[in-house]
Amino acid sequence: MKPSASPDPRPARAEAFPRRLRIAARRDFTATYDSGRRHHGRLVVVFARPKDGEGRLGVTATRKVGNAVVRNRARRRVREIYRRWHARAPLATALEVVVNVTTRTADAPYAALEAELSGLLNRAAAAAWPERA
Repeated sequence: MKPSASPDPRPARAEAFPRRLRIAARRDFTATYDSGRRHHGRLVVVFARPKDGEGRLGVTATRKVGNAVVRNRARRRVREIYRRWHARAPLATALEVVVNVTTRTADAPYAALEAELSGLLNRAAAAAWPERA
């Protein structure tokens, strides 16, 4: 019996979230916390600030959220929601965003997290550029 050809498990290039769009340095997180605007939700807290150039995303999840598996799943869900929002939002291209995951995020259904995070990101973009919104 021949082994069947399995599809490539990696996402297509068009759907990938490149590392250049991620905030990795502590100084960038701190700058966004200090000079950005805070938008509270029930599941996440979004900090956003306008930025020259390409927008980036940082995600934080403390140990209170859960073990490493739970925290990483929450981060992946937030990155995917942001990636889809970033692709369709015209103001997202120059917005630096940090999303703080709360303990409720781990238990929330994906649809609820997507609705809340998309709304908070839209609000953050409108607050960053009121003349464009």
